[in-house]
Amino acid sequence: MRSAAHRRHTDERDVKVREEPLRLLAGAAAGALAGAVDTEQWPELRARVVAVLAPDLFELVSARLDEARLRLVAVPRVRLEHARAEFTTEWRGSIHAMLWERPEAAGPLRAVLHEVSPALPRLSGALGVPDALASAVL
Repeated sequence: MRSAAHRRHTDERDVKVREEPLRLLAGAAAGALAGAVDTEQWPELRARVVAVLAPDLFELVSARLDEARLRLVAVPRVRLEHARAEFTTEWRGSIHAMLWERPEAAGPLRAVLHEVSPALPRLSGALGVPDALASAVL
């Protein structure tokens, strides 16, 4: 019979094993969205990501993403990279929470990112999220 301490340690390890791939995937999705905010790919990517992650809250999550997008595209060009990084950080957390609630959405989200990644702009510098993280999870 396993002790309570052993079960707790095993449960904590299982959470960490489950959480890291979801965190990476959330970062890749947030980075892809950040890269697409000022492109013609935005409407389709936003719709597909939200449909996978939050089908029951599609309108609400779509509206929140669109509000964040409007704030980002209004930023002066000299601050755009920093604003994209902030967008990515904000949405990485939200997407991670949605994936934690619906881990079965991870596979379909990976598929969406894989399908759209060739059409997305490549970001570099401190942000670098689509290239760096997308390759890690796709």
